Amino acid sequence: MIGLYFVVERSMQQMARSSLQAILDANISAHQAYLHERETTGNELLRDPQLRTLAITLLTRYGRSNRSLASARQVDVDVESLGKRIVETLKPIDADALDAPWALFDMAGRLVVCSDANLQGLPFDVPEVPLERVIERKVTLTHPFQLASMPTSSERLGVLKAPVVGLLVPIYEQSRVYGSLALMESTAQGFGCSATRRDENRFDNRRLPGETYSFDRKGFMLSRSHFEPQLRELGLIAPDPWSTSILHVRLADPGIDLRRSHSGLPLLASAPLTKMAAHATRGATGYNVEGYRDYRGVWVVGAWKWIREWGFGVATEIEYAEVYRPLIWIRRVVGTLIGLLAVAAAALSIMFVFPKQISAPWGTTDSVRQLGRYRLKQLIGSGAMGSVYTGSHELIKRDVAIKVLEADQLTSVGAVRFEREVQLTAKLRHPNTIAIYDYGRTEDGTFFYVMEYLKGITLQDLVDHYGRQSADRVIYLLLQVCGSLREAHACGMVHRDIKPANLLLTAQAGIYDFVKVLDFGLVKETMRDNVELTQIDSITGTPMYMSPESVRDASSADTRSDLYSLAAVGYLLLAGVPIFDSGPSVDICLKQLNAVPLRPSERIQTEIPDDLQDVIMRCLAKDSDKRFASIDELVTALSLCRDHDGWSSDDARRWWSDIAIPDHRK
Repeated sequence: MIGLYFVVERSMQQMARSSLQAILDANISAHQAYLHERETTGNELLRDPQLRTLAITLLTRYGRSNRSLASARQVDVDVESLGKRIVETLKPIDADALDAPWALFDMAGRLVVCSDANLQGLPFDVPEVPLERVIERKVTLTHPFQLASMPTSSERLGVLKAPVVGLLVPIYEQSRVYGSLALMESTAQGFGCSATRRDENRFDNRRLPGETYSFDRKGFMLSRSHFEPQLRELGLIAPDPWSTSILHVRLADPGIDLRRSHSGLPLLASAPLTKMAAHATRGATGYNVEGYRDYRGVWVVGAWKWIREWGFGVATEIEYAEVYRPLIWIRRVVGTLIGLLAVAAAALSIMFVFPKQISAPWGTTDSVRQLGRYRLKQLIGSGAMGSVYTGSHELIKRDVAIKVLEADQLTSVGAVRFEREVQLTAKLRHPNTIAIYDYGRTEDGTFFYVMEYLKGITLQDLVDHYGRQSADRVIYLLLQVCGSLREAHACGMVHRDIKPANLLLTAQAGIYDFVKVLDFGLVKETMRDNVELTQIDSITGTPMYMSPESVRDASSADTRSDLYSLAAVGYLLLAGVPIFDSGPSVDICLKQLNAVPLRPSERIQTEIPDDLQDVIMRCLAKDSDKRFASIDELVTALSLCRDHDGWSSDDARRWWSDIAIPDHRK
């Protein structure tokens, strides 16, 4: 029954992740289409020379001096002419935009001229990022923003009591930018739809389970919540008919389910953000199918994405109970069984263990294991080629990692491999290669070697916890691995087991995003004939990251095989999924031999820079002669990609301080 529970749990978690991602992607695509539509409208206005001339005249007249229009009723021929010109331009392309009030803002974001008498003279808090895009002469749609310093009950706000969004069109001539023309829309019906599109809300598709919404860097909602009536009852938003969740609901974790609380609202202003919002507002993309509290305190599962070019995040969340209803029932049954087993185990302990403890000599304790001058501490990993422990030198007290091949694990081949691993790795001095300190063999025949102890996460952990990575960061990481492999290849060695789990990402001594290449246990010396040793195992390496020639004949692996494996790692980082779907090792080996992986962008239906994809797909060629001839050629190709040097040491530092969860920073 317990085994059945875990099988069902894994299956349902995979289904939940796929569903969340599909809903999230669908909503993001819908919003992208909406943004493209608005940009098309803005570009039509931008191309109208008569409209631009009128706008420059008004910005020059009222923006440079202390004079300003007291109200839209003030007679100004150019204001009326500009309004007519806007209508004439929009009529054939976007009839819905004709009802939107328009305004001219100067470069400080101050309203200069407005078509709506209710808005003329009011201060606005136009977001900074869109103003920066205006300086770059780009049409952009702002996030929702509120009229500044005005009480919400003011009658001057007319229909725009809710936050507004503005389609900003830069007004410039030659090298000078004068300001922007803004078409303003109410968000009363939701961010992503104009006032006339009352049946659309890009982030409130009620036909899909759960809800999808957008939010800003501070964690405030930018779209309307699916649960606004409930939020009014809870007191999270005001009961006024024009009050919405937009800019009013902060994605704070209340710590309790507010729907079932009878003690009033907790102090949410100082509460931490939800687990999702804490990750996303720091620029992370990811998912959580284990469960966390949303802004209502309800247990949910979710997927999220921070979209840098938009400057906001998008999340899809579904109630945990809705997703895992069958699992909850199984969990109760399993819990009952475990309780019964615990009682039985306790009874057995009393019968057999307790008497032995009473008869043991007074003051005896388990001894700490010692290997030479090194004291073993905690097991941190194990495999066919030995186990790895944390440890320390008994004199200098330096923390180290110790790889041990026990005497009872020892075979003639295993001993040779283990000894060869330490001898070969010890020759390498590249900073991106793990450093070897010492080597020894105890009297009972236990082999061990001592290496630097590193804190961090593997690249597999990086993808599992934070999702696919940006192209610039992928290049940054791959080039470091190339540095380690360049030295190994120059010394006549092939690693043969490059995979995400053997590449450790660290942040130590003020250096962030530093990659260390681990586990040279399967290294092959290309300058020596060690075919017999290589052919002992039917599969040498990890199938998902093995080259086709390594699958056919492990002894035929050369430096180009490492390029294939490294490209498979790059594919995982870029796409968030490996080159093939997971399955039995035999199936993966067959795919390595016969199946051509899809390009990452085709695999996940997301835009990815073509130049980096071209480099990776060339390295994944089945015929090793069609790959880059050497690691140096690969380095050159990566350095020529558009996103090379896009990820800086400052970006790495910010990621480790703002995004990485505390457990991964240790």
